[in-house]
Amino acid sequence: MVKVFCGALLAGSLVVLARPASAQHHATTTSTTSASSPKYELGADLATQFVSRGDGLGGAVQFGAPVDVRWGFLTKSPLHFEVRASLAYDSKGTGTDATLTFAPGVNALYSLKRGTGTHGLMGAPYVTGGLGLNLVKFGATGTDTQFGLGAGLGTRLQAGGGNIAWRPEGYLTYSFKSGNLPSAFAIGVRMGLSLWH
Repeated sequence: MVKVFCGALLAGSLVVLARPASAQHHATTTSTTSASSPKYELGADLATQFVSRGDGLGGAVQFGAPVDVRWGFLTKSPLHFEVRASLAYDSKGTGTDATLTFAPGVNALYSLKRGTGTHGLMGAPYVTGGLGLNLVKFGATGTDTQFGLGAGLGTRLQAGGGNIAWRPEGYLTYSFKSGNLPSAFAIGVRMGLSLWH
């Protein structure tokens, strides 16, 4: 009887001691998985676009401009946001003067289907829409600010390791007339490289 009681006590002790170790292992695995899951997408893009300006100024093709820098906030839902800033130099500008444009903005990205990889974003097409400001510096005549809207369609493609992706995107933008700046419509493509962090 004592042997049975001691055996039951030993078995019960092992079960009780094994449970916290199992729970601890589960908690460690969960926290490691969530800690290793990237929260940000950092990237840079080069673009080629056709710009048509109002007020009879015509259009122009821009290669390698604007150059965009992005910082996206990844979520597990299909909707996430990113802040973006671009810099563009245009030798034709608004007709006579060259312009330098700095354009900060905010975009929402919505994945149309679940892909693979980080948060199911790899290979998944997305639509994007956003708004921003164009802060334009004219040669010697001063500065002006313009409000703009944009929309696009793109995807992410695996590039090398698990934390690097190519990001091709087609887009349209419209900037409203403001002060010395005519309205402008642009259609273009951008190719970017993203890093997950």
